Amino acid sequence: MRSKVMFSILVLFVFTLALASAAYSEGGKFSAIVDAKSTVCYPLELTFKRPAGVLKTSFAPVSFSHGQHANIPCVTCHHMWDGKSKIEGCNTEGCHDNLKERQDPMSYFRAFHDKDAANSCLGCHMKTNIARKEKGQKPLPVSPCSNNGCHHVAQK
Repeated sequence: MRSKVMFSILVLFVFTLALASAAYSEGGKFSAIVDAKSTVCYPLELTFKRPAGVLKTSFAPVSFSHGQHANIPCVTCHHMWDGKSKIEGCNTEGCHDNLKERQDPMSYFRAFHDKDAANSCLGCHMKTNIARKEKGQKPLPVSPCSNNGCHHVAQK
């Protein structure tokens, strides 16, 4: 019985390897039998590191999951993106490149913390919490900053 299971696993592994090889050899196309609707070309989990020049704080860096935000169109947050070119970071020149003055509408800080902007993290989460409250759901932890779901220290 054990040898049949091992043989089945080996056959499955070889088949998977063959499909992966076919996908690689076709210049990124998956295979003749797969019709891919979309591909993932961004980090699913990431941590925002403060760019040089941003005022230092005692808060932990923010971890972010694209997977948990998959129902939000990319251009909601990446509002300068044309849908084709490489997505740039928030502190790219001409976007949120003011790293020091937090109250400037185009500051790096406000890109994440503007309560009134639908495309900032805090603004979106606050708007989401209004909808969650109306549905009787538990709100997302967004404040105070030192004890929330954004700047939390990962448990070991």
